[in-house]
Amino acid sequence: ITGGLGALGLQIAEWMVLKGAKYLVFINRHQASLQAQKTIEGLETAGASIHIFSGDISIEADIINILDQIHTSLPPLRGVIHAAGILDDGVLQHISWERFTQVMAPKVKGAWYLHQLTQNLSLDFFVCFSSMASLLGSPGQGNYAAANAFMDALAHYRRRLGLPGLSINWGAWSQAGMA
Repeated sequence: ITGGLGALGLQIAEWMVLKGAKYLVFINRHQASLQAQKTIEGLETAGASIHIFSGDISIEADIINILDQIHTSLPPLRGVIHAAGILDDGVLQHISWERFTQVMAPKVKGAWYLHQLTQNLSLDFFVCFSSMASLLGSPGQGNYAAANAFMDALAHYRRRLGLPGLSINWGAWSQAGMA
């Protein structure tokens, strides 16, 4: 689960453990907050083995390193949930290219690298956490909408290749997420 230590990543992890998942890997750029640590303790108490890897999902070398560690020390990777993302809202004509690409990086580069580096694995699922913004737009979120639209297209592309691919266009989550 990329962005695994964030609110959405932790909620999906709790759901997965309730459904029987025994091994979960969280990929995050930051250390676990106190709340995340408490949630992880609860997941472990419920019988799950949690592994946290620090890395930037938009950096290919970080993903290669993490996938190598998974391959050598854990059961085979069976699925990907790409829930990493950031916001930096603003009217497009006032957003610098740096701000635009900063929002694009975790969703576009991260999703693409995950696709490339896992396409030869026998995955059961490859799920991208997209947004309704990619379908409906949202004032001040042109960069975010574009990044999510890429993930939507990637999921379609993966399915055309005969690979698992799903992009969920979430609306606002109550009590969690970026909204």
